[in-house]
Amino acid sequence: MAPVKRPRPAGDEDQDASDESEVVGVESARSNLRNDNGKRVRLSYDESSDRTSRGPSDDEELEEEQETQFRTQQRGSSALENAAADNGILESVSCSNFMCHGYLEVALGPLINFIIGHNGSGKSAILTAVTICLGGKATATNRGQSLKSFIKEGAESAVLSVKIKNKGDSAYQPEIYGGSIIVERHFARSGTSNFKLKNAAGRLISTKKADLEEICDYFALQIDNPMNVLTQDMARQFLSNSTPQEKYKFFMKGTQLEHLDGDYLQIEQSIDRIDQDLAKSLADVGRYEEEARRAKSTLALSEKHDSLREKIRIVGYQMAWAQVEEVEQKLALTEDELVKIAESILRAKQKADHCTEVFDAANQEHEDAKRVVQELKESLAPYAERKGQAEQEHKTAMKNAMEIQGEQRMIKNQVTNSKKAIDTAQNSIREEYSRLEEVNGGGNARRLAEIESKRVALTDAKTRLEDHDGGLQSLEEKRRRAAQDLEQSKYPIPQKREEVQACDDRLNRLIKDKGKQEGAYHANMPRLLRAIREDTGFQQKPIGPIGYHVRLLKPTWSSILEKSFGAALNTFIVISKGDQTKLSTLMARMQCQCPIMIGNNGRVDTTDHEPDPTFDTSLRILEIDEDLVRKQLIINQMIEQTILIDSRPDAVNVMSDTRLQNVKQCFTHNVRPGTGIRFSYGWGGGLAENYIPAYQGPPRMKTDVEYQVSACKNEQQRLRSELHDMERTVRERQTSLKNCEQAIVRHKRESRDFQVEVQRLDDDVASLQEAIDRDALDESGLEVMKKELAEAKESLAAYQAQFGDSVVASDKAREESKTLKERMKAIDDETDQVQAKVRKAEKRMVDKSKTRDDALRGKNSAIEELQKAEKSKEIAQKQRNDHAETINVWSDQARQICPRVPVDRGETCASLEKKLEKLQADHKRWETQLGGSHQAIVEAAARKVRSFQQARAQVAGVERLAQLLKGTLVSRKERWKVFQRAITARARVQFMWMLSERNFRGRLLANHKEKKLDLNVEPDPTKAGKGREAKTLSGGEKSFSTICLLLSLWDAMGAPVRCLDEFDVFMDSVNREVSMRKMIEAARYSIGKQFILITPGSMGSVSSSHDVKIIKMKDPERGQTAISFPNQ
Repeated sequence: MAPVKRPRPAGDEDQDASDESEVVGVESARSNLRNDNGKRVRLSYDESSDRTSRGPSDDEELEEEQETQFRTQQRGSSALENAAADNGILESVSCSNFMCHGYLEVALGPLINFIIGHNGSGKSAILTAVTICLGGKATATNRGQSLKSFIKEGAESAVLSVKIKNKGDSAYQPEIYGGSIIVERHFARSGTSNFKLKNAAGRLISTKKADLEEICDYFALQIDNPMNVLTQDMARQFLSNSTPQEKYKFFMKGTQLEHLDGDYLQIEQSIDRIDQDLAKSLADVGRYEEEARRAKSTLALSEKHDSLREKIRIVGYQMAWAQVEEVEQKLALTEDELVKIAESILRAKQKADHCTEVFDAANQEHEDAKRVVQELKESLAPYAERKGQAEQEHKTAMKNAMEIQGEQRMIKNQVTNSKKAIDTAQNSIREEYSRLEEVNGGGNARRLAEIESKRVALTDAKTRLEDHDGGLQSLEEKRRRAAQDLEQSKYPIPQKREEVQACDDRLNRLIKDKGKQEGAYHANMPRLLRAIREDTGFQQKPIGPIGYHVRLLKPTWSSILEKSFGAALNTFIVISKGDQTKLSTLMARMQCQCPIMIGNNGRVDTTDHEPDPTFDTSLRILEIDEDLVRKQLIINQMIEQTILIDSRPDAVNVMSDTRLQNVKQCFTHNVRPGTGIRFSYGWGGGLAENYIPAYQGPPRMKTDVEYQVSACKNEQQRLRSELHDMERTVRERQTSLKNCEQAIVRHKRESRDFQVEVQRLDDDVASLQEAIDRDALDESGLEVMKKELAEAKESLAAYQAQFGDSVVASDKAREESKTLKERMKAIDDETDQVQAKVRKAEKRMVDKSKTRDDALRGKNSAIEELQKAEKSKEIAQKQRNDHAETINVWSDQARQICPRVPVDRGETCASLEKKLEKLQADHKRWETQLGGSHQAIVEAAARKVRSFQQARAQVAGVERLAQLLKGTLVSRKERWKVFQRAITARARVQFMWMLSERNFRGRLLANHKEKKLDLNVEPDPTKAGKGREAKTLSGGEKSFSTICLLLSLWDAMGAPVRCLDEFDVFMDSVNREVSMRKMIEAARYSIGKQFILITPGSMGSVSSSHDVKIIKMKDPERGQTAISFPNQ
């Protein structure tokens, strides 16, 4: 039987990159002499392998006779009873969303399985699932070009699962997998695909395809072998349409003979390449031998100068230990320094402890004062609440009073109107009596004269009304200007209050800091300066900030110069780019960024470049203690050519007369204290003027603190006076706006009076005209007038009564408002008393805070001294440790050179180095003559000899390997021929025996030279001759014969599982029944093999038994007629 070898299948086209990566590094099941590109080489046979092509030889006949006897004994023996294998067979197959099936599962028997069912029920899907799940390619199934084509329509992924039996002594890693190995394959439409190997309990063991291939190789599951798993199309091709050449290919692939022959051909090619390389290597061995001889000759000459090398060796030893002695001396000095530092640390600790106690006490007092302030401020809350409530009540009372006053005004108007109505009614009654008396005696003429005078008065009244209305516009304009003036006067007050507050804060800082400059700079400036002092890596220590090194001799110019210098006073000065970079890094670490200038140490001589000595300059009123600072201020601020003049008119006269020599600009004081004016010469020679605002921060230059405090107090008094004047102006303009509004109200009231007069005169004229025009007297009008008079008097009485009630209510409201004002004043007095306590407590808290800050600075100073001492100790300890480590390292290195040797008195590393250099120079001359150092010559000689020996040994080894490979190849090719003859003979005997079951006779014809495999069959045993060719047989006879051929080839294979799909598609019922019986019988003689046979027909002639299992698939879903394969 042919040896079982399973080539590794190539990955499917749609297999993702993860599967490919899992295959890398896995040991292949093929021969190591395969081609690198993975393709099979062509088959090659020698003449001796083609004996079977000319007819059966004596050896073949003998082999056939022996095989026939073996088969007869095997079938006649009752002891050979079929039994299930313990491992390597399939227990079950399941599919999910595969092809046209949502879920499909089949449990297989261990021996013979017939799967039957209608078309579309899933028979072929089981075989396809087994092929793909166990690593087969999608194209090998002839049902799709990629895995995506097998996913059910409407689903995005599919899952296949195959359960492999794994029991018995030959089980595969039973301690890991148990009694079964579950193989799952997941693939999706997106192209992803992966394998999962699980144990019998369902626990995941591996996801590598290489592990699956190892399992298939172990159990000889040849999934890609076309004779092992015959799909529906392959079975149809093999059974009905296969040519002799195709049958031969099936035979060679199924028995693995083609695979072995390809491996042997590669071995031959490898042996040829070895022979070629061996010829080249023999020429190289001679060259290596000549080089080794020359190297030995040079080594003999070099060994004559050993005495000089000995002197160099001794001086080198002394030099190694001289370095150790120098470091030992440094270590002793460091130990003495550590003793002194320990004493200073003890003193610093005592001082730090004392300062800590002082700070704790001061901090406690400050916290107590702070708590008192907080409690007093919290006690103000009830007063504020009471005052707010009283103010709300007062507002309500005032609102009521205003409403009562409005009601009084309305009642007064009603009383006035009632009185006017009474007067009008009385006049009307008198006029009516007069009219009645004068009706018959010249009254009409009088009425005409009176109506004319009324018309004249009406015209005058209208003129006065128009003139009066014209004055309203001027009053409105006055009110608008008054409102605008009020807003303008209010606008600068908030800014002025901020200036007052800033001045107060500046004064408090001046008093608190007592002239210390730290408060004028960044809070981290002390840390930065301390870090600069402690850093030893600067080429020259940076100088700065500039304000620290400048003293102002005339404090009156402090604000103007501080503003003019700007950020220059915060600048640091270095002398190199490296120092600038280092300082910038240090500022970033200290979180204190300041400008940095690069200068040089040269001094600037300004003797010939300064103005007349009668003028003060910025340089002359400054005292500068660093030349670098002086130079930078001269270069960047022109302090030597900036004159200072107190009076602005004097400055204008001086700068305007003639252009002064060595004068670039002039500073003078402005009207407002702290501000100034800058005069400079323009490009055309004209005088330019720029305003300099007051400097608001604390002074950065050293100056007279008392003057600064006094000037700040004067500024504070001036700002408060200006604020008071602004607030008084606002009040005055508020009064003016109120007067304008009252004037407008009066004007409107007078306008209404004029309108009433015009209306009255107009009514009089109309009344007289009506009286004249009346033809008859209406005496009833007199009674009506009397009635109107009575009603007007009643209304007057009612309004007077209401006015009396309103007066009483108004008095009550004013009394209530007065009471609320007094209560608010009392609350304000109480609040003022508490606020006075708060201010007193806050002043005490400020004093305690100052005391605490002083104590904190003292504590920090002491801690800094302690830290500095401890840092010095760390540095010294590090130096000591470094020295000790250096001594140990150098001692170890020196011991590697030689044991410790004494160093001659007076010798140092430098002197020994000079001596060594002289000796080495002499030795180098000898080495130059020889072409290299002694060590190099020794190493070269050893290397050349070693290369020669290795080359000679390598050639001998390759020769032995070539001989071994040639012998092995000859032996393997002889065995291959034996396999070929034995397998062919076994297939012939098995084929003839199976044909005889139907009284057929025939023979299997194998022509290895022409690569053909055909069969001669005679269905009629009565006819003589060698038999008929397959193409002359009927469909059933041909299918039966091909089934016999397939079973014969299966008998020659070693795979534990054989699969065949629709083997009986071209058979009639008789041949189908006989073929099934033959398959079952052949399967029973194949001990331990599992058969999976698929047929669309019924199994009425075959019944289930202990070794035969008939699996009937469920009918397909209604309406399903075909399976769609979009990629085909």
